[in-house]
Amino acid sequence: MCFVDESEQNSTIDGDNLEEMAKKPVCHYSDPHVADCIKRVAEQAKLLLAHGIPSFGIQPLEPLKVPSIRLRQHNMPQARFKYDAWLTDLTLNGLTNYTFNKLDVFPEDLKVTGNISLPRLVMSGEYVVIGQFQMLPVESTGIISANFTDCTAALDAVGAKVHKRMVIRDADVKLRCTGPLLANLKEAHSTTGEMEMITDHIIHMHATELAKEVQPAVETALSMVLEDIANKFLKHIPTNMVFPN
Repeated sequence: MCFVDESEQNSTIDGDNLEEMAKKPVCHYSDPHVADCIKRVAEQAKLLLAHGIPSFGIQPLEPLKVPSIRLRQHNMPQARFKYDAWLTDLTLNGLTNYTFNKLDVFPEDLKVTGNISLPRLVMSGEYVVIGQFQMLPVESTGIISANFTDCTAALDAVGAKVHKRMVIRDADVKLRCTGPLLANLKEAHSTTGEMEMITDHIIHMHATELAKEVQPAVETALSMVLEDIANKFLKHIPTNMVFPN
């Protein structure tokens, strides 16, 4: 289920031949080295995914745009920061700077699992926070940005045969970042009047905590993107290239 010939890896890339590259499946499930083939072509696909493939209906992944994320953290001790937060117009850069650590293909089960490294993910977007810290009200709006470093993503995709087509019925992404998480807030504004300075201090103090809570929502978004991209590619791949004999 791959789509670019190895001979084109070093050719000049532009919008037109990106489209052509995406329409050249070369990996077959009957190949005993199909996992290596998929891995090689997935590495070559970085430019495709970064720029998007309009004829396939695939939007650019650089950046990945997430319209909104809703966060709620109420189950905290009295002395901790409790809040409701809305993050909108989020962008995530760095998704196509991946390298494969592992890839396994299970043809009879129509299943692919893998693990990739993502050295650095950069997130930014607008935020609104309403909360409470040690009985003090916290209200703030502004721009949040965060750098997630030394990340790995575990990928799991399970397919199904529907008539003469292959579809991905379930995709899952688990993101793990072990490097420093750097987060900061810009253009922060508070509506707490005379307590604005205190509120600003509290919200800046908890910026990293807020960014960390975004990770599960990012995993969900990445799972949806993986499933969407895979299914759009599969629509253009002949069935005899997809199903095991």
